[in-house]
Amino acid sequence: MLLLSSLGCFNQLYSQSRYNIIYEPNLGMNFGAENIASTHYLWQKFDNRFIPNEIFKKKNFGAKMVNISYRLTKLFLLDYPLSFVLPSLQHERFGHGSRVQEFNGDISSINIALPPPFQSSLPSIGFISSNLSTIQQELMIRAGGSEANEVLGNIIRKNILLDNELDYHNALLYLYANNDLSGYASFAPNISGSDISNYVSTINDYYGNSELTLKKIQLYGALSVILDPVNYYSFNSLFNGYIWKGKNKSKIPLIRITDNLKYLPKFKFGFAPYGPELTLQNYFKHNSRLYSLSFSSSDGSFGNSWRLGAEIWNVKFNDQFSMNFLGQIWNQQNINFYVNNQLENSESFGGLFISTVNYDFYSKETILGLTLQFGYKSKGFSVGEKLNHGLIIRGGITFRIKPVENKTIREQDITQYKK
Repeated sequence: MLLLSSLGCFNQLYSQSRYNIIYEPNLGMNFGAENIASTHYLWQKFDNRFIPNEIFKKKNFGAKMVNISYRLTKLFLLDYPLSFVLPSLQHERFGHGSRVQEFNGDISSINIALPPPFQSSLPSIGFISSNLSTIQQELMIRAGGSEANEVLGNIIRKNILLDNELDYHNALLYLYANNDLSGYASFAPNISGSDISNYVSTINDYYGNSELTLKKIQLYGALSVILDPVNYYSFNSLFNGYIWKGKNKSKIPLIRITDNLKYLPKFKFGFAPYGPELTLQNYFKHNSRLYSLSFSSSDGSFGNSWRLGAEIWNVKFNDQFSMNFLGQIWNQQNINFYVNNQLENSESFGGLFISTVNYDFYSKETILGLTLQFGYKSKGFSVGEKLNHGLIIRGGITFRIKPVENKTIREQDITQYKK
């Protein structure tokens, strides 16, 4: 009985995350984020399996310093460029670019550059806006890059919390994607011609006042960086776990409510068509399921709006079927935008509901199956979605590769209990 009980506990240690390769007709922010996260995950699994973490197995001081130097070099030459290029692609093509195409503009050029010091130029996109475009559409084009990386950061964070552990590859990608806007706002909000300074000046002109200042944005950015525990876990996994100790993965400490229920809060801010939106997000992990409850509010610079959100991941019906659910309701200020040369208006109450169905052909420690996401959204702003109302349909392949490290742990502990 003791052995069976322990095996049940070890099942909870197995990865619960999954990655998706999907298609959607408009190739929007979710399309980019899901496929980029999956691409990075495949690199992570390849790296962990075939590229060693150390040159010397000896435990003396000299060997340790050489191994640390080797890991730093490998991080700089391989992991750093990849973790810069992928969020840059999400920012430019699937962020700014998807908003440009949503509003009937044209993308003229995309430059995805290597990070400094490998290249001096920065990532950029060239586009031509439609002749029929409102100020709020221009605002969302400017904000679209950081908005798209918020979608990518949400996917990475979800998988980290489902697994209860953090691979240093995901730590590095998370720090880039999740802090796209908050890091920019904290340290360099007043760069002339940047997305942030353009957003602030444009929205102040639109509402006819100067309530939104760069100092406010800098404060929101700093709070978003400081009040995100996963940022600290990522730094620990990257520098203490990987570089210093040579460990690929680190455990994630959550706040204990009961033996089976854990909690993690997070604060963030983002740009909406009606001004900055501040969000308190609450994650609850109950056994293998993950829940999110969030409350968002405009900062009051140009009026008041609010949003309530709830999300559930990994609702299993059997070994083959599982589902995720997302719901939001909101009360928003006026948004004007063109759809097919027709001026549309969105104001007051709205919402969206999305359900995801996963069917796994193969479901053990490795997963391979199909995923289908479908739902409906009313007019209004929701991160990663079009402003107009309509059906939401995405689908493709869902997968996860066998976590070798967990298998080793399990076999060792089974042996111990047998003894």
